[in-house]
Amino acid sequence: MSSTTQSFIRLYEQLVEEVNQKAGSPASHSFEIERASNRNSGVRRQERLLKYIRDVRHALQHPKHSSSGDAVVISTPFLEEIEHLLNYLRDPPTASSVGVPRKKIRTAILTERLGDLAGEMKQHGFSHIPILNEQESVIGVFNEASVFDHLWADNETIIGRDMLISDILPHCSLDTTHTESYRFVSPRMPLDDLAEMFLSLETPKTRVGAAFVTASGKPHEPLQFLITPWDVLATAAG
Repeated sequence: MSSTTQSFIRLYEQLVEEVNQKAGSPASHSFEIERASNRNSGVRRQERLLKYIRDVRHALQHPKHSSSGDAVVISTPFLEEIEHLLNYLRDPPTASSVGVPRKKIRTAILTERLGDLAGEMKQHGFSHIPILNEQESVIGVFNEASVFDHLWADNETIIGRDMLISDILPHCSLDTTHTESYRFVSPRMPLDDLAEMFLSLETPKTRVGAAFVTASGKPHEPLQFLITPWDVLATAAG
């Protein structure tokens, strides 16, 4: 038996143990992928790869050929992929590991000028600027939609660079009807659940545009991280 095959079997046994724990069947002698998939979003996302690894293990354990030598050769890159999967299941990325931390987020207060914020958004590529109160909790979001909403609210409405956030705050509200909505989540929310949240439609015309991470996922708590769909997609792709 080659050294890579031995390493594969060792990793496979650890993988079975981890998946069966998530399935709620730690004493099972079977690889409980389907049961774990129903209980855990990380396993569900990796279900196809897990089943492929199981098939490879079965091919090694129950060979059908009569010739000498191994019919299946385990490569080093495949071992690395399995090890990466095992680490992912043991310590899955969460909201706190993919979000932009508070100290790196451009936020706004009610007394800031719209022209200054719009200029920074254009210069740095910001799409959402959270508006915070004195307690550092999010009370609104400044983005293009809020400006358009203000303009369309009244035929006589104008908007100028010297206007303040407070002047258009009703149109920056978190519950204002735009094509985007906002969610508050806890730091422990798994990456897979975040991905599902961003990919799903809340209504036929509304998606989640950003998520705000607070200590327990409550709106009144201070902002800790900001997460956009791009943050989740970039992490998932990596």
